Amino acid sequence: MAVSLGENDFPALNGVADRSSLEAQQWFLRATRFRLLALLGAAFFGLFEWTFPQTPADWAGVLSATCFVTTLVVEIYMLRGKPERAWYEGRAAAESVRTLTWRYMMRADPFSIDESVREVDDRFLGRLKDVLGVLKDIDLVTGNALGEQITPVMREIRASSLERRMSIYDLSRVCDQQEWYSRKAKWNRDRAAAWTMAMLCFEVAGVVAAILKATGAIRGDLLGFVGAIVAAMTAWLQTKQHRTLAAAYSVTAVELSSVRSRIAHQRTNADWAKFVSDAEEAFSREHTLWKASRGVQPTGTES
Repeated sequence: MAVSLGENDFPALNGVADRSSLEAQQWFLRATRFRLLALLGAAFFGLFEWTFPQTPADWAGVLSATCFVTTLVVEIYMLRGKPERAWYEGRAAAESVRTLTWRYMMRADPFSIDESVREVDDRFLGRLKDVLGVLKDIDLVTGNALGEQITPVMREIRASSLERRMSIYDLSRVCDQQEWYSRKAKWNRDRAAAWTMAMLCFEVAGVVAAILKATGAIRGDLLGFVGAIVAAMTAWLQTKQHRTLAAAYSVTAVELSSVRSRIAHQRTNADWAKFVSDAEEAFSREHTLWKASRGVQPTGTES
């Protein structure tokens, strides 16, 4: 039977890492957008000369300088606050906690069915402590309530029959993640296509601007401004990595189809424990590639 697992049914550390990662991601993306817009503003004001009889200053130049100062301030914030690092490490930690939790509930390695409840719980809490050690240098968002690290739902699922654990893992873990990866792959693929089309339009505009400038039809550095727009869009695409994520998520979704097909063939607790360990590798592989692409240190908890 399917079990709907909410945030409070997972270890408290999962919610802390998840919230910390989400908040840091929002701050990082806001800062990145603001920085790119400020650079575009500087390029835009560079197109004009705004002078007034009362002062010799070129106010368009003043506005351009203001945009550059804004860019510098945002850059300093990103270097000092490191929201990008908090985002990456928070997500990596949350994924590690979820993998450990499913291994615990399914009685998979390293949480063997042959050991006592106390031994297994101590090992699980020790692994969570290792994950928390990775997060010690970032600002954690705890939320209103922390809850427990080993929740009643986790204990209940671990103590249930093999058939029930198999059903829960199939529907609440593998199927749920398969749908998530498929949905995110499509979302990223659509965003990549939209941004690519927009870039092509501005590149065509750049060609037109170059022709107009060559023929003397326009004055000012409109060509440079269009180039700045294309550069900003390229930087945003590199930040979001839509194409890379679409490809990685599609591969993981297909791998999970194979995982689901093998669930029904597991007959014993030993077979099931090995199967879950192998299945979690399909999740960990994508997480490992994601972390490596962003320079996140491994937590040492995925095995």
